Amino acid sequence: MKRTSRLVSLLATAFFAISSNPNHLRDPYDANEYRLPESHDTHPIEAGFPIKYSGYIKLGSFWDTRQVVGVQEDQVLFYPEKQVLDANCQDINARGQFNMSPIQTRMRLDIKGPAIKHATSRAVIEYDFFGHLNISNIIRMRHAYFILEWSKVQMLAGQAYHPLYVLGADPRTLSFNTGLPMDTFARSPQFRLTYTPDPHIDLIFCASTELDTPSDGPIGFSTTYIRDAVVPRIDFQIKTYFNHHIIGAGIDYKRIRPRLKTDTGLKTRETLNTAIAIAYSALNWESVSTRTKLIFAQNPTDMTMIGGYAVSSIDQDCDQQIYTSLNVIAVWNDTQITKSKAIMPGWFIGFVKSLGARDTVLPNVVDAAGNVTQRRIFGIGTDIDYVFRFSPRLEWKVHNFLLGVELEYTRAAYGTIDSTGDVINTTPVGNTRLLVALYYYF
Repeated sequence: MKRTSRLVSLLATAFFAISSNPNHLRDPYDANEYRLPESHDTHPIEAGFPIKYSGYIKLGSFWDTRQVVGVQEDQVLFYPEKQVLDANCQDINARGQFNMSPIQTRMRLDIKGPAIKHATSRAVIEYDFFGHLNISNIIRMRHAYFILEWSKVQMLAGQAYHPLYVLGADPRTLSFNTGLPMDTFARSPQFRLTYTPDPHIDLIFCASTELDTPSDGPIGFSTTYIRDAVVPRIDFQIKTYFNHHIIGAGIDYKRIRPRLKTDTGLKTRETLNTAIAIAYSALNWESVSTRTKLIFAQNPTDMTMIGGYAVSSIDQDCDQQIYTSLNVIAVWNDTQITKSKAIMPGWFIGFVKSLGARDTVLPNVVDAAGNVTQRRIFGIGTDIDYVFRFSPRLEWKVHNFLLGVELEYTRAAYGTIDSTGDVINTTPVGNTRLLVALYYYF
């Protein structure tokens, strides 16, 4: 009881961020996300019902050869900054940087609750110190959900990884970007049902909205657009299992309402409907594990990918607008050699390409100095034609300690978006990041 009282007191004063590491292939919420060594054993805290407290401390240090586009002091790197030339035609962004930070440290509570009717129950609360909106070193909710599970049906409610980010078939990078912007990534408030008609098949339905990674629009990044659309985001996915392998596919539907009224003050019913499709595999043998994913995405800003949407046409009489999505396609592979449980090399390679738009794209309105006075193009990296990344890594594990080294090269081709949504007249820039990470699991 003393240990329980101490934990409650500590949670009340520090608002702990929680993290853990159960190891169950079928349940994606219990996947070995944190690379916990097999020899590690976490003992539950004494309580009226079992509570397991776990997590890790991480110190990450990195060197970049160029200024980069990233978040939280560039802990999460998306791609290198574009060229910015001074009066002497010198590229201002061609300058490296160095940083180290422990803000990725996380903690987690796994709570095993009582039986509810004929269902088992459990819950997860997980926090870290990563912060939000480029304010680092503050508490951030990562996960907060509960699960009710029957013999063939599982229900999840709360904030968890969005189904488009498939744990068990996700990149294993040491970098906190986990393959962004080549992969779909978000944690979102959701209601999810998983039906298992056969031990080898999961059928997944999910209704979700946005929180940490919102869509872009006329007022900037905000959850307003999906809230005003009234309809939740809808996902369907099929996941199959054989031996230790996973193969699956999914489809996602999203509707947003960029604005409620025109610039002239008239009510508008403008909406944009978009879709994302994924196909993935995770092949796990004794000596090697390889994961691959193919993505087609429309307006994937809230999934932290490049792309977005734009105004396609404007009715000059009433200022009503029609929108078109900016589409992208992406593919990546992550492979790790697992023959040795102590020293494991691996690599990530990924590519994301802009596909333009189906309809005409109207340019942003700019003044004489080139400053944007009215946005008509919304999203992330809408002036990027492609992003390529290759990052080999090496991990060394000893009990609950891990040392990792990763060399990450990212290349992005910046240009000008034309009336078809294609990016033309591109100038590629590249960045090489050397990342050294130290983990201590508890």
